[in-house]
Amino acid sequence: MRCLVCGKWVLTLMCARCYADLCPSLVVRSLEGVPIYSFYVYEEIEWLIKSKYQPLGSRVLALLARRCAVQLAPHLPKTTLYGVGIDDHVKRGYAHTAVILHALCAALKPYLKAKYNQLKATNPITYAGQSLKFRQENKKNFVFKGDPNLPYFLVDDILTTGSTMQQAIETLKNVGARVVFACTLAHV
Repeated sequence: MRCLVCGKWVLTLMCARCYADLCPSLVVRSLEGVPIYSFYVYEEIEWLIKSKYQPLGSRVLALLARRCAVQLAPHLPKTTLYGVGIDDHVKRGYAHTAVILHALCAALKPYLKAKYNQLKATNPITYAGQSLKFRQENKKNFVFKGDPNLPYFLVDDILTTGSTMQQAIETLKNVGARVVFACTLAHV
Protein backbone atom coordinates (compact mmCIF):
# COMPACT_ATOMS: atom_id res chain seq x y z
CA MET A 1 0.00 0.00 0.00
CA ARG A 2 1.12 3.57 -0.53
CA CYS A 3 1.35 6.26 2.15
CA LEU A 4 -1.79 8.38 1.94
CA VAL A 5 0.27 11.56 2.11
CA CYS A 6 3.49 11.10 0.13
CA GLY A 7 2.83 7.94 -1.87
CA LYS A 8 5.81 5.99 -0.52
CA TRP A 9 5.33 2.20 -0.33
CA VAL A 10 4.46 1.21 3.26
CA LEU A 11 2.63 -1.51 5.16
CA THR A 12 0.44 0.97 7.05
CA LEU A 13 -1.70 3.96 6.10
CA MET A 14 1.17 6.43 6.45
CA CYS A 15 4.92 6.33 6.46
CA ALA A 16 6.69 7.25 9.71
CA ARG A 17 7.72 10.69 8.44
CA CYS A 18 4.22 11.72 7.34
CA TYR A 19 2.72 10.31 10.55
CA ALA A 20 5.17 12.39 12.59
CA ASP A 21 4.26 15.49 10.55
CA LEU A 22 0.59 14.94 11.38
CA CYS A 23 1.05 16.34 14.87
CA PRO A 24 -2.16 17.49 16.61
CA SER A 25 -2.32 20.87 18.29
CA LEU A 26 -4.92 21.09 21.05
CA VAL A 27 -7.42 23.96 20.94
CA VAL A 28 -10.03 24.35 23.69
CA ARG A 29 -13.35 26.15 23.23
CA SER A 30 -16.36 26.25 25.48
CA LEU A 31 -20.04 25.66 24.66
CA GLU A 32 -22.74 25.67 27.32
CA GLY A 33 -19.95 25.72 29.93
CA VAL A 34 -18.47 22.47 28.56
CA PRO A 35 -14.87 22.40 27.29
CA ILE A 36 -14.61 21.29 23.65
CA TYR A 37 -11.21 19.85 22.68
CA SER A 38 -10.21 20.00 19.00
CA PHE A 39 -6.90 18.80 17.64
CA TYR A 40 -6.44 19.87 14.02
CA VAL A 41 -7.32 22.84 11.84
CA TYR A 42 -9.89 21.47 9.41
CA GLU A 43 -8.26 22.93 6.30
CA GLU A 44 -4.99 21.14 7.12
CA ILE A 45 -6.56 17.66 7.24
CA GLU A 46 -9.74 18.20 5.23
CA TRP A 47 -8.92 15.46 2.73
CA LEU A 48 -8.27 13.01 5.58
CA ILE A 49 -11.57 13.88 7.28
CA LYS A 50 -13.42 13.56 3.96
CA SER A 51 -12.12 10.01 3.69
CA LYS A 52 -15.12 9.17 5.91
CA TYR A 53 -17.07 8.95 2.65
CA GLN A 54 -14.78 6.11 1.44
CA PRO A 55 -14.36 2.52 2.70
CA LEU A 56 -10.79 3.31 3.85
CA GLY A 57 -12.11 6.20 5.94
CA SER A 58 -12.72 4.14 9.05
CA ARG A 59 -9.01 3.33 9.26
CA VAL A 60 -8.02 6.96 8.63
CA LEU A 61 -10.38 8.32 11.30
CA ALA A 62 -9.17 5.72 13.80
CA LEU A 63 -5.55 6.69 13.10
CA LEU A 64 -6.34 10.39 13.66
CA ALA A 65 -8.24 9.61 16.87
CA ARG A 66 -5.38 7.52 18.28
CA ARG A 67 -3.00 10.37 17.44
CA CYS A 68 -5.26 12.84 19.30
CA ALA A 69 -5.58 10.58 22.36
CA VAL A 70 -2.00 11.42 23.36
CA GLN A 71 -2.90 15.13 23.54
CA LEU A 72 -6.19 14.47 25.35
CA ALA A 73 -4.80 12.19 28.09
CA PRO A 74 -3.41 14.93 30.40
CA HIS A 75 -6.82 16.67 30.48
CA LEU A 76 -8.79 13.65 31.64
CA PRO A 77 -10.00 13.20 35.20
CA LYS A 78 -8.85 9.96 36.79
CA THR A 79 -12.38 8.59 36.92
CA THR A 80 -14.32 6.62 34.34
CA LEU A 81 -16.17 8.66 31.73
CA TYR A 82 -18.59 7.31 29.16
CA GLY A 83 -18.30 8.43 25.56
CA VAL A 84 -21.20 9.10 23.23
CA GLY A 85 -20.77 9.61 19.51
CA ILE A 86 -23.02 12.32 18.14
CA ASP A 87 -25.61 10.59 15.96
CA ASP A 88 -23.52 7.45 15.42
CA HIS A 89 -25.72 5.79 12.82
CA VAL A 90 -24.22 3.61 10.11
CA LYS A 91 -23.70 5.31 6.75
CA ARG A 92 -21.57 3.91 3.93
CA GLY A 93 -20.67 0.82 5.94
CA TYR A 94 -19.76 2.35 9.31
CA ALA A 95 -20.61 5.15 11.72
CA HIS A 96 -17.75 7.64 11.62
CA THR A 97 -18.36 9.02 15.12
CA ALA A 98 -18.44 5.47 16.49
CA VAL A 99 -15.06 4.76 14.86
CA ILE A 100 -13.55 7.88 16.45
CA LEU A 101 -15.13 7.06 19.82
CA HIS A 102 -13.89 3.46 19.72
CA ALA A 103 -10.31 4.52 18.88
CA LEU A 104 -10.23 7.15 21.66
CA CYS A 105 -11.61 4.75 24.26
CA ALA A 106 -9.24 1.95 23.22
CA ALA A 107 -6.26 4.31 23.47
CA LEU A 108 -7.29 5.73 26.85
CA LYS A 109 -8.44 2.67 28.80
CA PRO A 110 -9.58 2.39 31.59
CA TYR A 111 -10.67 6.02 31.91
CA LEU A 112 -12.86 6.18 28.81
CA LYS A 113 -15.59 3.71 27.91
CA ALA A 114 -17.76 3.83 24.80
CA LYS A 115 -21.55 3.82 24.78
CA TYR A 116 -22.92 3.31 21.28
CA ASN A 117 -26.32 4.27 19.83
CA GLN A 118 -27.13 6.55 22.75
CA LEU A 119 -27.68 9.89 20.98
CA LYS A 120 -29.76 9.86 17.81
CA ALA A 121 -31.04 12.67 15.61
CA THR A 122 -34.74 12.37 14.80
CA ASN A 123 -34.29 14.90 11.98
CA PRO A 124 -31.76 13.26 9.62
CA ILE A 125 -30.66 16.56 8.08
CA THR A 126 -27.03 17.09 7.15
CA TYR A 127 -25.30 20.38 7.91
CA ALA A 128 -22.36 19.96 5.52
CA GLY A 129 -21.90 23.23 3.65
CA GLN A 130 -24.93 24.88 5.27
CA SER A 131 -25.08 28.32 6.88
CA LEU A 132 -25.48 29.04 10.59
CA LYS A 133 -28.99 30.35 9.91
CA PHE A 134 -29.95 27.08 8.20
CA ARG A 135 -28.54 25.09 11.13
CA GLN A 136 -30.47 27.18 13.65
CA GLU A 137 -33.71 26.82 11.70
CA ASN A 138 -33.33 23.06 11.19
CA LYS A 139 -32.52 21.42 14.51
CA LYS A 140 -31.42 17.79 14.61
CA ASN A 141 -33.81 17.04 17.50
CA PHE A 142 -31.57 14.60 19.34
CA VAL A 143 -32.96 11.86 21.57
CA PHE A 144 -30.73 10.50 24.34
CA LYS A 145 -31.27 6.84 25.32
CA GLY A 146 -28.50 6.48 27.91
CA ASP A 147 -28.37 6.46 31.70
CA PRO A 148 -28.57 10.09 32.89
CA ASN A 149 -26.66 9.22 36.08
CA LEU A 150 -23.35 8.58 34.31
CA PRO A 151 -20.71 11.22 33.47
CA TYR A 152 -20.34 11.60 29.69
CA PHE A 153 -18.11 13.06 27.02
CA LEU A 154 -19.26 13.70 23.45
CA VAL A 155 -17.41 12.91 20.22
CA ASP A 156 -17.77 14.31 16.70
CA ASP A 157 -15.48 14.71 13.72
CA ILE A 158 -15.64 18.47 13.01
CA LEU A 159 -16.59 21.56 15.00
CA THR A 160 -17.75 24.29 12.63
CA THR A 161 -20.42 26.61 14.02
CA GLY A 162 -20.91 24.48 17.12
CA SER A 163 -24.65 24.09 16.57
CA THR A 164 -24.63 20.28 16.47
CA MET A 165 -22.43 20.07 19.56
CA GLN A 166 -24.58 22.64 21.37
CA GLN A 167 -27.77 20.69 20.57
CA ALA A 168 -26.15 17.47 21.79
CA ILE A 169 -24.98 19.06 25.05
CA GLU A 170 -28.41 20.57 25.66
CA THR A 171 -30.09 17.21 25.01
CA LEU A 172 -27.96 15.43 27.59
CA LYS A 173 -28.33 18.24 30.13
CA ASN A 174 -32.12 18.28 29.66
CA VAL A 175 -32.35 14.66 30.86
CA GLY A 176 -30.04 15.35 33.80
CA ALA A 177 -26.84 13.83 32.40
CA ARG A 178 -23.50 15.50 33.12
CA VAL A 179 -21.31 16.32 30.12
CA VAL A 180 -17.71 16.61 31.34
CA PHE A 181 -16.18 17.54 27.98
CA ALA A 182 -16.51 17.03 24.24
CA CYS A 183 -13.91 16.44 21.58
CA THR A 184 -13.65 16.72 17.83
CA LEU A 185 -10.83 15.80 15.51
CA ALA A 186 -10.87 19.17 13.74
CA HIS A 187 -12.19 22.71 14.06
CA VAL A 188 -12.86 25.38 11.46
